[in-house]
Amino acid sequence: MIPTLPIFSRALLTPDLSFRTLADACAETGSSGVPGLMRTTRFVEARIRWQGRRWLLSMPLTPSALPLIERTALAVKRFNTPALSDYRILPNELRWTDAAGQERSCDLVLQHLPEGRDFEEALLYESRDTLLQALDTLERELTELDFAHNGLKAENLRWSAGRFVPLRYHDARIGGDRGRDAEAIEALRRRITEQSGTSAAHDVAAPYNPVRPLEGHRWTSHVFEGLVCVEDETGFGYVDTDNRPVIASRYLWADDFREGRAEVETPTGMGLIDREGSYIIPPEYEIVDYKPAESVVYVRKNGLWALFDYLGRQRTEFTTIDACKI
Repeated sequence: MIPTLPIFSRALLTPDLSFRTLADACAETGSSGVPGLMRTTRFVEARIRWQGRRWLLSMPLTPSALPLIERTALAVKRFNTPALSDYRILPNELRWTDAAGQERSCDLVLQHLPEGRDFEEALLYESRDTLLQALDTLERELTELDFAHNGLKAENLRWSAGRFVPLRYHDARIGGDRGRDAEAIEALRRRITEQSGTSAAHDVAAPYNPVRPLEGHRWTSHVFEGLVCVEDETGFGYVDTDNRPVIASRYLWADDFREGRAEVETPTGMGLIDREGSYIIPPEYEIVDYKPAESVVYVRKNGLWALFDYLGRQRTEFTTIDACKI
């Protein structure tokens, strides 16, 4: 059974009652005293302090999430390399009591957050050449490890001790196709070239004025299939590479486009849209987990799962997770 976001949020405030290993952890909170949560398709994440270090603590939102990362977590433990950050699964870490009074538990994912700066801060404080060399080093190291991150966005990179350390290995694969990484690294190179805080010319550091090609948004992702996911005051939406609106910013949350589809969340639930913003799967489900490599979508409603195809047609009845074979 997967716990809800309120259960996870309460656990972060009462670690001694809710966690097995992290009983003395302290969650980072905002001015309201509430832990800050960041949600992706399959995980929700919080930042904590534990044993004198900072960590990212992630709770799965779908039963399929943890089996997909088990091999990655094991491989990262064996690698013992500065190129990757400690990434582990904590079995039965979160404990809670359900509405029927039954004791429950759930595995969580813990990753070390190295001291340093995020990518945007590094652009302002480090030279262009330094950042480009560090990005080249990261690409070489990941290739040598045969590690495909599959999510090398700016927000998944940490500048620490003169190097880029990638974070959030939820979509990573060992020995997988690294095509997405190559594309993402090239996009990061362009951003560094255009936006880094200083530029070296003839061994003399000269000021460099950052140019923000996608201004006017709270947050921007990267280009995927010609579209960029952005967050505005009205919600998440999509613009083209010239910053022209394509799909209005009306969603509570939205993911990048992959194979012409993107997961979105509205007040009525999660759904799946096409590049025109039309619903392939209406936004009325608890979870919509699109898997582009298989061209299938796993959908949860009332705690049960069904399989949908690329065109949004339901292929199985809603049933248990094992019967759906996620």
